[in-house]
Amino acid sequence: MSILVFGHKNPDTDSICSSIAYANLKRALGQDAVACALGEVRKEAEYALNYFKVDAPKLIDGVKAQVKDLCLDTENILNVSSSLLEAYNLMNNKGVEAVPVADAEGKFAGCVSLKKIAEELLHQHFKTIDTTITNICKNLDGSVVVNCSEKISGRVFTLSFDMETVMETLESGDIVIVGNRFEAIEYAIDNKAALIILTSNTEISDELKAKAERNGVSVVTVAANNYKTSNTINHCACIESLVESCDCVVCECAYAEDLNLCEKCLYPVVNAEEKVVGLLSAADVAKLPKKDVILVDHNEYGQSADGLESANLLEIVDHHKLGGMKTDLPLSVRLMPVGCTCTIIYNMYKENNVEIPTEIAGLLLSAILSDTLIFKSPTTTELDKQACEDLAKIAGVDMEKYGMDMFKYGTSLDEFSIEEIVNMDFKKFDMSGKSVGIGQVFTLDIDSIFAKQDQFLDYINSTDFDLLVLAVTDIIKEGSYLIYKAPDAVISEAFNVEGAQGVFVEGCVSRKKQLVPGLTAAVKNM
Repeated sequence: MSILVFGHKNPDTDSICSSIAYANLKRALGQDAVACALGEVRKEAEYALNYFKVDAPKLIDGVKAQVKDLCLDTENILNVSSSLLEAYNLMNNKGVEAVPVADAEGKFAGCVSLKKIAEELLHQHFKTIDTTITNICKNLDGSVVVNCSEKISGRVFTLSFDMETVMETLESGDIVIVGNRFEAIEYAIDNKAALIILTSNTEISDELKAKAERNGVSVVTVAANNYKTSNTINHCACIESLVESCDCVVCECAYAEDLNLCEKCLYPVVNAEEKVVGLLSAADVAKLPKKDVILVDHNEYGQSADGLESANLLEIVDHHKLGGMKTDLPLSVRLMPVGCTCTIIYNMYKENNVEIPTEIAGLLLSAILSDTLIFKSPTTTELDKQACEDLAKIAGVDMEKYGMDMFKYGTSLDEFSIEEIVNMDFKKFDMSGKSVGIGQVFTLDIDSIFAKQDQFLDYINSTDFDLLVLAVTDIIKEGSYLIYKAPDAVISEAFNVEGAQGVFVEGCVSRKKQLVPGLTAAVKNM
């Protein structure tokens, strides 16, 4: 199972690019890693992906163990044409009393039970049988001599009596079991039997084969004698008539912890098209492995994938403060006080002597320029600048021009709703027991935000957070306008400004180094 590498919910450019770049590094070092995202790619990251022709990460909504993570039994999926013997053998091998059956299109048709098979074998005389050439050859260890029709339906006769009786009894469309009685075989062919089963490895002449083909008579040969063949042919009957409806379907996306399976049943696993893709038992669920995950650009449960507590956390690569995560097992943690996770990953490529591909260099550069606001953010370090100089050369771009083009593309907010803008880059925090939300958007069109300030306030005040701040950051003026759900006094204390809706906080461009510390201190004094 692949290692899932992902950033935080509502992923920004760093989360998207660091997941791709780190998954690529892991693969270069011999590990099976897949880049994932906990939300849709935003416009700024979309610009970077399109520019460097890189596919977006796989979208996931959680990391709880799912049925599709199992190595499902795909070899033993029965269909309505499968035989009674196949169904019985499957139940016997799996230790269950019922098995699922798919229809001709592969969709779930129902279940067939051991009880139903027993009733059929005990109470039916099998004067007629519906079966297939495949079932007969598989269950009687036979081989096809002439195949005129896969589906076979007719009365069953064992030709162990004299020719006069044969001629009186046999009808067109019958299934004939016969040994080396060539006169009877030719009569059955002339009479257009549906199928002739030649026992004891009996062979017929090419002339009889040709006649059988002309008359539409299928012929198979088996090793068993007449007695054994006549006693076991009923096991070759198709199970279609025994299928009963039931609601025991398991979706492949179902979470293991939500399943409550009966130990005596085998369950069909279906995909989004309702097709059976595998079989599942209660014993299989107990073996369901935890998903291996690596976190980049975050290290708090509230910002991470749903079900992270039940996953196998292998690593954290981040540039934020520790968020108090607890794990059952030791893990590798790489935290550095730099402006961007991708700066750390750039250095990890160098440490491992792994060449950085052009497109990966472009993504690393994009993320660092984004997180540091082209080095205007106070979080910027010399390591960030050095990384960008090197990465710009590898990517073959003008750093300043590319950065501004990316920001212009990414900061247009015209197509987004009020709710989408607030939640675009949103993180939740617990500050002194109070629930605090901080959203941040970067834009070069501040007027469009203030034209809708009342609508922003209505939405912000409708949330369940104790405090919520939306920072509208102007990267040209190097500061942020604040729209908030909080006492004015808290905003005043946090940022040393006069508290008022839409107040501009000069130099405030970083959530991590300015918004969070300021609010944390002010909330503590509430």
